[in-house]
Amino acid sequence: MMMKNRVLLIIMTALLLSACLSNNKQQQNISEQNNLNTKVWTVERVNEWYEQYPFLAGGNYVPVSAINQLEMWQEETFDPARIEFEFEKAADIGMNTMRVFLHDLAWKQDPQGFFKRVDKFLEISEKYDISIMFVFFDGVWNPYPNAGKQPAPVPHVHNSGWVQSPGREILSDPSKQDGLKEYVQAVITRYKDDDRVLIWDLFNEPDCAVCAGNFGEDSDAPEMSAQKKKATALALLKKAFVWAREIGPSQPLTVGVWGDPTWIDQPDDIEKFSLINSDVISFHSYSGPEETEKMLAGLKKYNRPIMCTEYMARGNNSTFEGILPIFHKSKVAAYNWGLFNGKSQTIYPWSSWKKKFTAEPKLWHHDVFRYDGTPFDSKETELIKKLTTN
Repeated sequence: MMMKNRVLLIIMTALLLSACLSNNKQQQNISEQNNLNTKVWTVERVNEWYEQYPFLAGGNYVPVSAINQLEMWQEETFDPARIEFEFEKAADIGMNTMRVFLHDLAWKQDPQGFFKRVDKFLEISEKYDISIMFVFFDGVWNPYPNAGKQPAPVPHVHNSGWVQSPGREILSDPSKQDGLKEYVQAVITRYKDDDRVLIWDLFNEPDCAVCAGNFGEDSDAPEMSAQKKKATALALLKKAFVWAREIGPSQPLTVGVWGDPTWIDQPDDIEKFSLINSDVISFHSYSGPEETEKMLAGLKKYNRPIMCTEYMARGNNSTFEGILPIFHKSKVAAYNWGLFNGKSQTIYPWSSWKKKFTAEPKLWHHDVFRYDGTPFDSKETELIKKLTTN
């Protein structure tokens, strides 16, 4: 009897020890995973992630019915029928991804409704096999956004109603910046394991102070000085990375470098931070083929996937014909600016901020399709389809 009790005791002890070891191993795995999610992805991890995708090509997207991000996402002006029409046309020419701007005010005024609309948007994107890069913050154009009814487009002016996120009032005040944490983390928490979301772009051109359209220093509603904006934008950028890493999304993070490519060899503070902390390297190029090739060569040293999140300005010699084959050859994800000619009016060149236009330009600056879905240039759409299906 004593022998049986002793054997039973040994068995129970062994089972308890095994359970403890298993639990410790499980806790260790969870700890390692949490630790992994708070750091920049390793080169091996991010390249393995990228290998699962084909050549990615699409546009920076806002529907024709929206002048900016707020009009796109607010309840009164959200336009799923139009979005579906435009995504169907995009998919028909082989586009398989879109870069899409969110806005903190659209979330703040109606969080539940905002998520309902984003859910619907993702249902449409899934229907047409278009993966989404969401952009949280934007340092470009009007620094004084307001929720509610948005202004009508200024006739013949490039992107006359685009707004920054956050606006100057929040961006310029580090204590007010902290209030954006809930927005960033709420969005990422909801979609952190959603395979319809390809990647998170945390901040578009964060320190853009001299490219603000009609909001330059001589404006009645001026932008911050370049020096001050660089400092405040870097502060928010650092916070955004921390907030996103705390959630640990299954998708990678990025912030693109842009402008004069001194960032190849001499990145400034904000460029250096972006390049070091991004899982995927991203950049903007509105230059011709030769200059774009130099940018790519300079970025390949990071040994990470590369995405060009803005390109294609026909008057600048940044064309589908000249640039897209370069990206295809190196499997660089390509996001041209614009899709349909609509309220954003980005068929007009940047010079339309100062130079008066009275009719549609013969050579469109950006965009691919007319309102009815016919392409501006069918040779361009044929090239896109050829490169995304081979």
